[in-house]
Amino acid sequence: MPPLPPVRSIRTRMIVLFIVVITTTLGAFASHRHWLLRQDLEQRFERTRADVLESLAQSLAEPTWALNVGILRTRLDATLIHPEVVEACVFSPDGQEIYAAAGRPASPNGEPCASAGADDLLDRVVIYPPDGIDATRREVSIGKAVVRFSRRPMDGTLRAAMIQGVTEVAAIDVVLVLLLTFGLRMIFVPLERLQRALFQLASRHEEEPEELAKLGRQEFDSVIDGFNQVLRKLKLIIAERTEAELTVRAAIQRSNNAFAQIQATQAELVEKNRQLETLSRTDQLTGVYNRRRLDEALIDALAHSGTVFSIILLDVDRFKSINDNHGHQIGDRVLVDMAQRILDAKRPGDIVGRWGGEEFLIICPDTDLPDAAAQAEALRQAISAQDFSVMGAMTASLGVASFQSGDTIHGMISRADQALYEAKRKGRNRVEFGEVGVLVP
Repeated sequence: MPPLPPVRSIRTRMIVLFIVVITTTLGAFASHRHWLLRQDLEQRFERTRADVLESLAQSLAEPTWALNVGILRTRLDATLIHPEVVEACVFSPDGQEIYAAAGRPASPNGEPCASAGADDLLDRVVIYPPDGIDATRREVSIGKAVVRFSRRPMDGTLRAAMIQGVTEVAAIDVVLVLLLTFGLRMIFVPLERLQRALFQLASRHEEEPEELAKLGRQEFDSVIDGFNQVLRKLKLIIAERTEAELTVRAAIQRSNNAFAQIQATQAELVEKNRQLETLSRTDQLTGVYNRRRLDEALIDALAHSGTVFSIILLDVDRFKSINDNHGHQIGDRVLVDMAQRILDAKRPGDIVGRWGGEEFLIICPDTDLPDAAAQAEALRQAISAQDFSVMGAMTASLGVASFQSGDTIHGMISRADQALYEAKRKGRNRVEFGEVGVLVP
């Protein structure tokens, strides 16, 4: 009997080819997934950097202005919820003094937020005064925040994903090789038996083609069933991996949605706080500043006593008779119209508020007594020149006082009030100031 063909070499070649094809395919799939993960982590890293810096620029303005170290540390500590943030510091505008710092490991040179390592990034954001500060001062920096970001958490995630991918590819290779070996055995063992039977039949001149033919079809059907089983198992493995990836992406999306919800809630709280701050400083009837805000402005102006400023105290003439004869609703409308008339006539930089009842106070920065008196006279003329919507012609009396060396708020208000009383005594619709003289209408 002639020697049998080398069936085993064909089986070995098929196994090697199968390993190469599957390993290459799974390796390419794993590499693509690793690339997608890297892109996603890079985008998240950049978004985190931008969000942290924008949040610090907004949240650090008030505590830096007030130099409240406790709140500064609390808000810097809040940035450490992001694993990418290693350190966060607030410095003075010239960078020579550190107001507050928070971080996990120390800086490479031992100084907070001084330098970045090979995997670190240093980002800086300039801090400006909060919204309630005079517009001319809000352009001047009151400090700067420095944040040290690290790529190490992202690199660790990528390394773990790479190790997991290699492990999965190796495990799948082992499983598939075992399955392929079993399947090939189901193919080649019957083929060897069939081949021996054919040679035996040929040597003995025995003819049983139908039986052999049936035997061949039956064995190949079993081999096909084995391959179908391998294919189903391969599809199951891919489906499980795809489901795992979808689960991870869904978790990432939920995390992003939660973070976006936190940001939206934080922005809403900031807006509510701003509205409450506005309400606490605004007169509810007229919309101008209230007594509390005027007191703050006077204290701030007096604290900078090296600059000249003046105040104008305005009283609506015969307002009590309006309330008595026409009712408080008409009186309230007169006050609203008077406030708008004052706002229309004031200069840029002047601060207008309701001092109490029918009295309004105008704070005039960088204005000496003659200029303040001229401004008061212009305001008086603007009030009397045009009829009011509910009462027709209206007038006001005004008292002017200017800052003097060693002055106090009570002293300035008293002088302005005395000048206002003098204007009332002399017939109303006048501007009076005791230091220099009288502007007669």
